[in-house]
Amino acid sequence: MKLAIVGAGKMGGAVLTGCLDAGILNPEDVGIYHPKPPRLEALTRKYGVSALDDDTVHHAERVLIAVKPQSFEHVAPLIAGRNTAYISLMAGVSLRNIARRLGSNRVVRAMPNLGASARLSSTALAHLPEATTEDLTAAEQLFDAVGTVHHIPEALFDAFTGLAGSGPAFAAIVAEALADGGVRVGFTRDTAQELAQQVLLATATLLKTKTPAELKNEVASAGGTAIAGVRTLERHRLRFALIDAIEQATSRAVELSKEDR
Repeated sequence: MKLAIVGAGKMGGAVLTGCLDAGILNPEDVGIYHPKPPRLEALTRKYGVSALDDDTVHHAERVLIAVKPQSFEHVAPLIAGRNTAYISLMAGVSLRNIARRLGSNRVVRAMPNLGASARLSSTALAHLPEATTEDLTAAEQLFDAVGTVHHIPEALFDAFTGLAGSGPAFAAIVAEALADGGVRVGFTRDTAQELAQQVLLATATLLKTKTPAELKNEVASAGGTAIAGVRTLERHRLRFALIDAIEQATSRAVELSKEDR
């Protein structure tokens, strides 16, 4: 068995679905471990993979830890294995802490975001020096299947959480506000939401080839409607609010990481 998944919640399930759909793994290559039999049965039936227990979870080449951080202390003794390779999705749990609790230094830490469910995730990867080239390649393949991979120092994981992890919530608020503005000027709710979604989708696509400033300047022509709106956004300090939101989210991630220590 190539991969054992411990937990398989929303994020773990998204990664599993992406890998199966992309053909990186076949159902027979994967097993799921979950301490609650009813949940385990539901997961294996949903994904068509094997069910694992305390003994068979150690037979996999690699273990993907997809449990909530607060559950790790309970799960760790059950999945610990000598020189087993682990990939962790747990926010706020450091590489060294994972290695200490599991008795293996072959650890890769991954931080995907909500975009994984649509194969549009930005995923951060960091690893201990003892992780092999094969361990890192396997992790890259898993997360390439659900988006893009960024190799960053573990010291920046909290900042990554603040921007890429929390960012979808901030972007959703912007989308909701645009739709509310559309309703305010006369559109139906459904039409306003559709327009707001298309605006954000088109903007994200265009930003692949233009800087934000270039795109803004192209839309905001002299004396036009967009520049009038930009003036209002500047007056209400939208930039400051978003920058502060990233900073505050990062600070909270740092606090959670300290709790892990």
